[in-house]
Amino acid sequence: MDCISRSPLFAPLSPTIKTKLITVTHHRKFFQKGQLIRQPLDHQEGMLILDEGTAKVYALADNGKEKIIDLLHTGDVVGQRWLFAPHENQGYIQATSDAWVCSIQYADFQQLLGESANLSLAMINNFGNQLIEVEKNQMRRDLLDAKDRLMAYLRDVAVESGQVVFELPLKKKELANILGITPETFSRQFKQLALEGKIIVNNRQITMC
Repeated sequence: MDCISRSPLFAPLSPTIKTKLITVTHHRKFFQKGQLIRQPLDHQEGMLILDEGTAKVYALADNGKEKIIDLLHTGDVVGQRWLFAPHENQGYIQATSDAWVCSIQYADFQQLLGESANLSLAMINNFGNQLIEVEKNQMRRDLLDAKDRLMAYLRDVAVESGQVVFELPLKKKELANILGITPETFSRQFKQLALEGKIIVNNRQITMC
């Protein structure tokens, strides 16, 4: 039940419903750091739960340039929409550390969904939270300059981790991609925030001041 209970999507559900979910969950498949968890044309339909580790969701442009869409941490869920309609995956999910992944397939979930109103409500609430996060990222891109955009992101990481000292979840080049700025601008504004005394940088470790 750990795989189910760690996910914010399923944590509020009753033990009875969680027990039902376990019956349709494929448990704890291991992926090494750098290994692809999902990729186009892999014929995998369903939702993933990152039981342990970290991963990134990205797409490739026609010129081969990588565009990071999301970062996943322990307990995160991706692909909820794949539980509601058969869908051929068009993006990539790659482990950024050694990771253990659980999954639920479309057909199995559809059958269970018809039996549980609480599960349906949990899914709706989770979609709402994801929309809020998308809007926050869009607001950063549209309304904030590069330095404020970076500072807002670092504050969010601190809040989510519950710590004023944390490690950057990805390489600076990848984080620049997420924030919609160039790596050069990212590094320049990163140094500026440190000079202003707003953060302390020790390699990938960040301390919020």
